[in-house]
Amino acid sequence: MNDLTISNLQTILPKMDPSTKQMPEASSTPFGDYVKHSLTEVNGQMLNADQAINDLATGKNQDIHNTMIAMKKAEISFELVLQIRNKLMTAFDEIRRMSI
Repeated sequence: MNDLTISNLQTILPKMDPSTKQMPEASSTPFGDYVKHSLTEVNGQMLNADQAINDLATGKNQDIHNTMIAMKKAEISFELVLQIRNKLMTAFDEIRRMSI
């Protein structure tokens, strides 16, 4: 599983020039690709958690701790994606209500 850590976030987010306090030019990677990649990672975590649950239920794995950790990682990742979706929908509704 891919952990979301501060060092991982630093590779995703654009670097800021401390002398000018301005963000660099726009990234060449489209936002849609970033969203697809993130959803793929969340889906992978959910599939890993499902596999861990199945292994625990069938007796292939006796380690309940790693199963619970996998489940919690999948739950937190899904909640993060859900909150991001909610914020995007709120922003879209606000833009839609703007008069031109």
